[in-house]
Amino acid sequence: MGRLLQARVSVFTVYPDKVEDAWPELSLLAYPPGHGYAPAKRGVLELVDTLRARMDAGGVSERLRPGVEKAVGEALALSEALGEWKVEEARAITEKIEDTLDALESLAGCK
Repeated sequence: MGRLLQARVSVFTVYPDKVEDAWPELSLLAYPPGHGYAPAKRGVLELVDTLRARMDAGGVSERLRPGVEKAVGEALALSEALGEWKVEEARAITEKIEDTLDALESLAGCK
């Protein structure tokens, strides 16, 4: 690292506009119409964080809690892997997060 310049490894949602298409039920739970709350970015990690916050506030069914907690844990593991420059581990965790959201989407769609 330089005195003023720092190298970082990061992750971001490549196509944030496709998140709602990928997980429409979860997006509706995270960002219900008329709710007024929406983060500036609506990426994958923002969806996970917002689902956790909405669940804590009672806005998401408790039957989704195990999956939401799993996704939150995976997001934390992703952050740790990136912080340790473990790019391959981070890449694998991104797939786990998406798989967890896929499973949650199916569960959320079962009314």
